[in-house]
Amino acid sequence: MSDTSETPKRHKEPNQGRLQDRSHQQPTHRAADQIPPLLTEVTRKAMATEFAILIPPHSLEAVELAVTTLERLDEIEQTLTIYRPDSEVSRINQNADKNPVFVSNSTFQLIQRAVQWSRRTHGAFDITAGPLVKAWGFTERNGRKPSPHEVETARAKVGYQYLLLDSPKQTVQFDKPEMSINLGGIGKGDALDQIASELRQGGLNDFLIHGGNSSVLAAGDQTLDSGLGWAVGISHPTKPKRRLAGIWLRNQALATSGSGKQFFHHRGKRYGHVIDPRTGFPTGDLASLTVIMDSAADADACGTGLFVSGSSGIETLRNEHWFPKAVLIRHGQRQDQVEINCLGEINWADPPVEETQGR
Repeated sequence: MSDTSETPKRHKEPNQGRLQDRSHQQPTHRAADQIPPLLTEVTRKAMATEFAILIPPHSLEAVELAVTTLERLDEIEQTLTIYRPDSEVSRINQNADKNPVFVSNSTFQLIQRAVQWSRRTHGAFDITAGPLVKAWGFTERNGRKPSPHEVETARAKVGYQYLLLDSPKQTVQFDKPEMSINLGGIGKGDALDQIASELRQGGLNDFLIHGGNSSVLAAGDQTLDSGLGWAVGISHPTKPKRRLAGIWLRNQALATSGSGKQFFHHRGKRYGHVIDPRTGFPTGDLASLTVIMDSAADADACGTGLFVSGSSGIETLRNEHWFPKAVLIRHGQRQDQVEINCLGEINWADPPVEETQGR
């Protein structure tokens, strides 16, 4: 996911540690004729990004709950990371091509959910695509164009349909040698869902959480009893400081996919970091895609799959029962110009200046 959506803007303060508690002024939104409230932010670094919980002034008593709940990120990351040999995902990758591997219920359910999105998007989202990402150099954030042979070699190790899941036994097995899984495309959203659930259980009902800005979950209201939710911005796909529009988000999640930050040029052609696991090559005719769903994990996976599918794939899938509300951003004719198209009814806080409303 690229960081092309933004949480409510605020005045930055120096980073004073891993966990922070700070207040800042929310700028006025055109859709709300009121003085915006001060927000308190609690942050923690995990999963190679920064997670943050924003708390409105009427819920300040929950700051300690937010600090404690964010500590759960370490446990979640230790389970899902591919960078620790003792994590559950690493155990799967080390042994599942030889024997079925028993995993915890939460990990098994997350893998099941990922496979469901692979099926829905006809393989455009695939947690087994890691070898292709590595072949293109994006695992080390050092993009390169692989040879056709390297692409085919990597593709031979990819395919969600070769994941064998045994629900009664709660085991995972690979039906192909040298396969591996990486839950990075859905794990961040799942972490947001888990954190949100714990905050609600602790009695906090009005909050916004984000993971690196590209995955956002909003609960309740930014302003007490307003019924509006939280104002969340959508940024320009290649100029993240430039705001294109704002959306009211209430008891829903938002995820933005794109390749505005990770890309390289080879012989005059631009290659983004989002790889189509079905072809082995970078894909997507969209500059970015933002989807709105009830679950942050679903939004992450669905957004990635639809971005990979591109305009033609989206047109094929848009009548499916699960299809989300979406904001599609395409490159315009001039440099940095974009065209915005919407699918479904969007609750705008700041509508785009030149919006092309879809059905």
